[in-house]
Amino acid sequence: MASNQPRPTKAERREAARAKARAMREEQERRERRARITRRSLLGVGGIAVVGAAAALVVNSRKDTGPGGEIVSELAQGDGVPATVRADGSIVFGADLTPGTSTDGARNLHIYFDYSCHHCANFEAFHAAEIDSLLSDGTINLVLHPAKTLKTDWSDLVGNAMGVVLDQEPASALAFHQAALARFAEIYAAQDSSALTAASVTQAATEAGVSDAVVAQMETAIADNTYSAWFALEAETFTELGIASTPTVCLDDEQLSLTDIATETGITDYIQGGAAGDTSAQ
Repeated sequence: MASNQPRPTKAERREAARAKARAMREEQERRERRARITRRSLLGVGGIAVVGAAAALVVNSRKDTGPGGEIVSELAQGDGVPATVRADGSIVFGADLTPGTSTDGARNLHIYFDYSCHHCANFEAFHAAEIDSLLSDGTINLVLHPAKTLKTDWSDLVGNAMGVVLDQEPASALAFHQAALARFAEIYAAQDSSALTAASVTQAATEAGVSDAVVAQMETAIADNTYSAWFALEAETFTELGIASTPTVCLDDEQLSLTDIATETGITDYIQGGAAGDTSAQ
């Protein structure tokens, strides 16, 4: 017999996702208090953080396989890394769009990118609707691998802001990711480097629906470079996996030619065409 229970509203689904992410974050904090497996120290005048042993072991174990593959199951540990980030620096989204979750049996779409890369911004704009659809129907897990390949301040600004969103309002993380790249695309098209500011980042966050309270925390995190350890972890992963350019896109462990998927349904068509790859997700 059909249920008479009404379907949850969008607001109710968002609140449930937030509660789930909050519970995950609290559990992670308890785990960190019980056993600080990894610590990072600052080296050199640039103050570059070195990833801890546990994270390094995960990265090193994958360096011979190249980019892509299965989702790293271990979480990163220590200060300066968002609670839901994996030990290779990645952010994983499953069907409910909550960072740190994945859909069993889905293909893993890995995107290695830089928030300062206009090619990455163009890729995001071109495939955003398609990726959202593939996520929602459980076809893929989205595995984002951000890094500062271009060594720009904008990547620092967005990375610190994203760290706050992941820790404080994870249900808004994917929307903010898309908005930050869209904002960069606008600035790049206008050739207005003066707009690459913290104010532009927080404007993108507001447009993505991030709460005012979290936007205010972004400003502090940006000023303090709170998530620098995350940036160092990302850089280590790119080096270990030999990522030479962005965007680099993989379906499971198979690197995709951007030309082959250069239509608005290119990723979907590639998946439906029976592309080989590892279909497991952790």
